[in-house]
Amino acid sequence: MTPSVTLDSQPRQSVSPPTDRVVAVMSLLGGAPDRCFTVTEVGRALEISRATAHAVLNALTVHDWVIRDPETGQFSCGPAIEALARPSGAGRRLVRARLAELANELQMQVLLVRRNGTDMTVIETAGQTATAAQVGLGFHIPFLAPFGREFVAWADDQTHGAWLARLKSARPEFRSRMDEVLADVRDRGYAIERLSPEWLRVHTALQALSGHGDIDIVTTSLATAIADGTVVDFLTAELPPGQLNEVAMVMAPVRNSDGAVVMSVSAIPFASLEATAVKELGQRMCHAAAELETVIARYEAT
Repeated sequence: MTPSVTLDSQPRQSVSPPTDRVVAVMSLLGGAPDRCFTVTEVGRALEISRATAHAVLNALTVHDWVIRDPETGQFSCGPAIEALARPSGAGRRLVRARLAELANELQMQVLLVRRNGTDMTVIETAGQTATAAQVGLGFHIPFLAPFGREFVAWADDQTHGAWLARLKSARPEFRSRMDEVLADVRDRGYAIERLSPEWLRVHTALQALSGHGDIDIVTTSLATAIADGTVVDFLTAELPPGQLNEVAMVMAPVRNSDGAVVMSVSAIPFASLEATAVKELGQRMCHAAAELETVIARYEAT
């Protein structure tokens, strides 16, 4: 069966249809590198005329991007494509470009955070929030409550329990509230951190400690301090219409091909936002997370 890679399936509108046709032909052949295609099969799969398919294939053959079998007249990927194979880091650059577009659209800093065991690390960043200090690459956040709820909300009970257990002395009320928070995060698809003086002091301290990702007595004490000293998250019910809400960060999960949350994409508004604006930002972050999932899955970026 010939795969369908129609021009209508291209994700972004192009100003150069002829270029689109070349890319579509190479995507078709590259998707089945060991297979040979007839001109008719290429034209049918891409919904272009036989003459157009023949012209594109012949042009690509001249540059060895495509090989034509002289006996069958069929076409397949050529050696020049192997020479142009994606270098290490190309997928990562595409992720970085997507984050830059998002930061420019939102006019605030955005982060891509990856979880590694008991640690979360900023692996990409773009943009800047005028009202907030810049969060740098390599910033470490301990994976213990209340940090990382966008990772835990969809995790199994064992991960959930270990995440809470690392916080040695939080009030019972906090642990009960975190159950509500995680349910809310699952329901709406993203987490919302409140901006408060306590939150700001703890994050400033964590930045000063960054580079030491292990959970030790200091990071545990900081997490416990914010858990005991303030309400960290917004529940949806705590965002009434018309009321301004102090928002530090909005975070959406990024999943791997197995559906496990392995990263998160975060926006840092550091601003007073009405409920509608918070919801719009959350939905935009979920959309951005889905875009990143596609890029990462396709190009094995990060």
